[in-house]
Formats: sequence, C-alpha cells, structure tokens
Amino acid sequence: MKNSKKLLDETPSQTAGPFLHIGCMPNKIKINNLHKSDLGEIPFKNKNKTEIITVEGSVFDGNGVALDDVMLETWQCDENGQFIEDNGFARFIPDNFTKKFKLFTLKPGRVQNLEGKNQSPHICLSISSRGLNMTLNTRIYFEGEDLIKDPILSIIKKNKGNLDSLVAKKIQKNVYIFDVFLQGEKETVFFDI
Repeated sequence: MKNSKKLLDETPSQTAGPFLHIGCMPNKIKINNLHKSDLGEIPFKNKNKTEIITVEGSVFDGNGVALDDVMLETWQCDENGQFIEDNGFARFIPDNFTKKFKLFTLKPGRVQNLEGKNQSPHICLSISSRGLNMTLNTRIYFEGEDLIKDPILSIIKKNKGNLDSLVAKKIQKNVYIFDVFLQGEKETVFFDI
C-alpha cells in the first residue's frame, strides 16, 4: 500500500453522451408520464396532412456506419417564409433498428437574409451525438428548388465545398432523403456558428 497511487486517472472530455434521449425525448424511448409530449414532436400544429413532407435519412460516422445514438433538431419557417411562435422547431432521433430518422414537417418557403437577399427554401439542422463535444450545424436544401442564387450556397460553391451534401433528394411525391456524413469523402458541409 506504500506505493499506492493517490491520484485519479484523467477522464476523456465530456461529450453529449449516450443518455441524450432520456432527458430530451423520454416519450420516444418509452419513458412515459414525465411530459404529455416531447418538445419538438410536432413542428407545425393544425396543418393539413397533405401539406406535410417527410425528410428521412441516416447519420453516418467516418467508417460509413449508420448511428442510432444521435439527436437531431431543426428550426425552420413555414411554407410562406414566416417564423411563427411555437412552430418550426422539431427534435427527433433515428430508429434503433433501422438507424433511420424521419422528420414530418412543412416544406419551408423562401426567407431573406440580414442583407435582404432571398435564400432558397431550407431547414436548419443541428446534430448532437456521443463522441461530439459540440453540436454540428448544417442546412437541408431541396432538390428542384433554385439553389444557384442562394447566398450561403454561393460561398460554399466558391470554396469548392460539397454542395450535394446539403440537398435532400426527392424520392416520392412528399418524401425526401437526406443523409448526413460526419466524416470522410462524402462529409456533409457543417457551419461554424
């Protein structure tokens, strides 16, 4: 005991951890009776089902493995380009089995940036996960929209960024696919905000 070590070993830096869902989405993981519903479960209330689109996909790590210990949050305007109180925020997680997420929302309208320039319809997306010590932020744009004049996309294109990584592809009438790649050749463009 004379040579016993009195100091504790260092621990790795804190990340979002595998317990993100417990505090943020208890109903989704079958911990019931804490809240009537999870925050962000329905981004737009009182909308007709025919107006709702689905954005689905997976989040892949640097080895191309789809993750399920990820929480995604979105913020967006409505179909008219208006930000309305208590609408437009969504929080969701991938399915444990399929590793796919599904966002049921409205297709956003155009909004202007601070300089008064029109932006292409988009959804702001943030990603939190075990292994990340900060939230990653990106955007979801939509195939078939005029993306050429968007101020943000113009900057990315000028810097030879992967524009395709920001565009959700239409696979059915109201269904888009949008995969996120955290690292590697297909890495999604993330914003430093």
